[in-house]
Amino acid sequence: MKRILFPTDFSEAAQNAQNYALGLAQLYNLEISFLHSIDVTKKYLSMSMMNTGDPSIPGFEPELMLETVNKEKENATEKLEALRKKAEDLNIRANIELTSGNMHDDVISFATKRNIDLIVMGTHGASGFKEAVIGSNAQKVVRLSPVPVITIKEMPGDLKIENAVFGADFIEDEVNEAIPKVKYGAAFFGAGLDVVYINTPTYFERTDTSLKRMHNVLEKYDVPFSKCRVFNDFDIESGIVNYAKHANADIIILITHGFKGLKKLFNDNITEAVVNSSNIPVLSINLQKH
Repeated sequence: MKRILFPTDFSEAAQNAQNYALGLAQLYNLEISFLHSIDVTKKYLSMSMMNTGDPSIPGFEPELMLETVNKEKENATEKLEALRKKAEDLNIRANIELTSGNMHDDVISFATKRNIDLIVMGTHGASGFKEAVIGSNAQKVVRLSPVPVITIKEMPGDLKIENAVFGADFIEDEVNEAIPKVKYGAAFFGAGLDVVYINTPTYFERTDTSLKRMHNVLEKYDVPFSKCRVFNDFDIESGIVNYAKHANADIIILITHGFKGLKKLFNDNITEAVVNSSNIPVLSINLQKH
């Protein structure tokens, strides 16, 4: 792992994620890219609605639109340069990028073209993604990013990642085949891997059955672990969050399918629910290939 990307809208909610991204870059000697996106199309529609109530009617001179966008670009560039200076003062290699398209598309495109290894984004409050650093874009990035994404709600007391909790059902072959990525992530941070299966009333099974399946999968993919546990709770997402607290985890690792539409509702809601509710950083690894 060499490069991380921090997309920001410079909001208060971005601060924790910003500090976390800088801390990781400094601690693990990573290069950091700061990205801000000004969605010109969205701004055009917003200005049209404010002036005419109809997004199809401009209601303002083109020069006004150009002036507004240019001022915003100047302001954003100043803030990005301040972030770069802050990073360089910490002896972190840093670069900046100002884009003018759809935020989540810009993030994914930048990550792909620049060989980014990790994206760090922020969430805020109980509503999580609803008040995310870049609105619903954070949710879309987690779902569609070809590289792992760490989401941050609260700045942890210690940036060092020593204990990683990985939750899965160890049933789906597609998910199991991605477990070596979890192994690599934990190894890079120098963290012990605490593996957990959440047993719920709806999907209850004997503990020995769960443990046998978990051990078989972990052995198949040669994944070292510090603990292998079955944890009981009322639902999977609550179980993952509660177990991570119980285990004093520094990070939660989950594998997401990255599905869209109706199919997504039955597959990725657990990852998104954990990200929304967890005060512990969450590392999401996407199965989808882009």
